[in-house]
Amino acid sequence: MSHVACYNFICESYKGLQMLKTGLLDNIHIPKTRRLILLALKEHGRLTADQLAEMLAISAVAVRRHLDNLRHANLVSYEEVQRGVGRPGFEYFLTPKADNLFPRNYQELAADVILTVRDMYGKEAVDAIFKKRSNKIAQVYQPLISGSSLEERVEQLVELRQEDGYMASWQKETDGSITITEHNCPIQHVASECAQACHEDLALFANLLNADVIRLKNQANGDATCTYKIMDKRS
Repeated sequence: MSHVACYNFICESYKGLQMLKTGLLDNIHIPKTRRLILLALKEHGRLTADQLAEMLAISAVAVRRHLDNLRHANLVSYEEVQRGVGRPGFEYFLTPKADNLFPRNYQELAADVILTVRDMYGKEAVDAIFKKRSNKIAQVYQPLISGSSLEERVEQLVELRQEDGYMASWQKETDGSITITEHNCPIQHVASECAQACHEDLALFANLLNADVIRLKNQANGDATCTYKIMDKRS
């Protein structure tokens, strides 16, 4: 690499350093140098160990040691490349697992799409979207919720919600009712814009549990959790 190319390359890498300073990837509990390597590969694509060493101002030996650790964590992969005469070299690149560590704006996009549908086709079209979503979830959940008692069905439902990222738990209350608490809402950004999403979850719980369900708290309204009171169905 020429001196001019090297200088330009290092200047470009400064963007990656700035990204790190703003907190990107700070949630990953790995050494700072490895985070910098991930940032460099994200920004520049495939790089050799020597190129990374120049960018980070550390030895190529140190870079290769960090790359080995990242490979074992399935965050980086490599490919052998032939450049001119001599031994082939290796170019390193991010794996899909590593790429998923970077922020995505999927929630914002989903909310924008939903609002656009509402503006173009009306509230009924949005309601139909969430009804369809609820029906698909019910088809997955229904065969797995087969408990003979309400407690058994609640436990099965909570396990399914846990797997879907809702951080759900349940407890039996002194009055005989059951409380389901969800500490995370994967669709909160969308639900905040469209109340139908929350309405369908309420109906989903009632149908799957064959019980009366009342929502006590709602994250879409600013509460810390989504909390439901579950009671045996009144005859």
